[in-house]
Amino acid sequence: MAITTTTITKAAGWARTDVIDQLEQAFTWLDLHGTQISGLVTSITVYDGGGTVGSAGTAYYDVPVATTTGIGTGATFDVYRQSGVVNQIYVNRPGYGYTDGEYVTLSADDIGGGSAVAIGITVAVDGGATPVGYGSTNAFFDKNFTPSTDSTRPWGVLKQDFDTSKRFGVTYRGFKTYSDYQMGLYAGSSFFPFDTTNTSDKGGQRRDSFRGTQLLDVPVIALNYYYNSLDRPGDDYAQVSGQYDDLFRYATSNSPTTHDLKLNIYRSSIDTDFAVLSFNQPSVSGTLNDSTFSTFIIHNFDSVLWDYDEVFSAGVTFVVPEDSLNQNSGNSAFLGFRTLLVGNNNTLSEYQLATRSAEAGWSQIYNQSSHYGLKAQNYTIASSQTSYTASTGSGMADYNSPTNNEATIFTRNGGFKNEGQIESTGDNIYGNRYPITTYTSVIKGIPINGNLIPCPYYMPDDFVLIDFKLTQSGQDIKQGDTITISGSEVYTVITGSYNKNSETAGILFCARTV
Repeated sequence: MAITTTTITKAAGWARTDVIDQLEQAFTWLDLHGTQISGLVTSITVYDGGGTVGSAGTAYYDVPVATTTGIGTGATFDVYRQSGVVNQIYVNRPGYGYTDGEYVTLSADDIGGGSAVAIGITVAVDGGATPVGYGSTNAFFDKNFTPSTDSTRPWGVLKQDFDTSKRFGVTYRGFKTYSDYQMGLYAGSSFFPFDTTNTSDKGGQRRDSFRGTQLLDVPVIALNYYYNSLDRPGDDYAQVSGQYDDLFRYATSNSPTTHDLKLNIYRSSIDTDFAVLSFNQPSVSGTLNDSTFSTFIIHNFDSVLWDYDEVFSAGVTFVVPEDSLNQNSGNSAFLGFRTLLVGNNNTLSEYQLATRSAEAGWSQIYNQSSHYGLKAQNYTIASSQTSYTASTGSGMADYNSPTNNEATIFTRNGGFKNEGQIESTGDNIYGNRYPITTYTSVIKGIPINGNLIPCPYYMPDDFVLIDFKLTQSGQDIKQGDTITISGSEVYTVITGSYNKNSETAGILFCARTV
């Protein structure tokens, strides 16, 4: 029942590219990298047909292939009409498995119907007669350590296979180091990895960009998918932005590269598809939260709630503790969970949400004109050990500040359990003739997010919450510290929240090592 674990360390003096390398190695160890694909469509050699539909200018996006002379699959195209006549066609999704010169058709029904006729397209693939392969089971699908327009912000893209026989059974996740301590996170159902931008007719449009339908797979398609490209300044159209959010912080903001950077990975032995990743700089002084940074779970599970022919999985859950403190009663000990529900979006204004994600079923977006809605769901568990469990109501917009929507754990730790009135002659006497001795300090069966109903996944029992109290105040706890329940039950601390003013008490997220 013990987990397996590994640590990927970069020595002090590390660079942002080292962080991308850490993630690439972590996903290799976790078997998260999908299989290599080749035969990606990057441009069009020639096209014909389409007929005339009306006299206006009309655009048809993400048009699928109806027939092909080969075995390629998944490519789509953006078709434009001017004065009713097809005058421009671009590659949208690159698909895979195509041969150079393969002839595909687009259905008349998908480009206007009525007087429209099918379009025939001869495709060109990356590498021509020798197609270029992208990704492998031990490498990112695509990465760039020196982007042409944003050279200080390297990135990598994970191809995560859920069910490759399904239309949206593959998820592409982007990781872009925005600064020496913050990262942008991306997610989509398709990624165009070609390193050339071609916005002319028959071209592949913007290089290194997420693809699909606007407001389903990508936030916007303006400027030939410019805002969906990883090779551009900023990350304001991400799933989590390093520019506007402070959720994905992987190092201290105070001289981060002067400390070793560790990426600790904890993998369940009960469900080996489940793992927790956590960035840590043990040489940073202070509490647990001063040296432990983003702790997160890449969703890697299926659910009967969705079908990969209709949606793709974009979920990531962050474990977000409230800062551990050394102050008087009135402060709190909370452990928060924040689950991302949608794909990329306009992170500055939090609209234009990509909602084909499976988890968007919980976002309940209702305003189609602007696509405002819930982009993430927050969930917090409060410690029962402290006398200061009143919430500060700080929200979860910033790093280390969980929401105030607390859930309670089953513990029977409160004093009232033995304060029944058992005698009333003279002075009232309180107690319990049948004392309640049950106390649960190790909490198992943790939902991935308790505010998602029905809950799509429960963490395996080798990951637990430990509700604790030490009578001695001022104790510091660090990631990797050991908690022994018995000789056959031992846990390691991943993250948590505690107060150490008059005692040291709070709640910890832990993994079982024995």
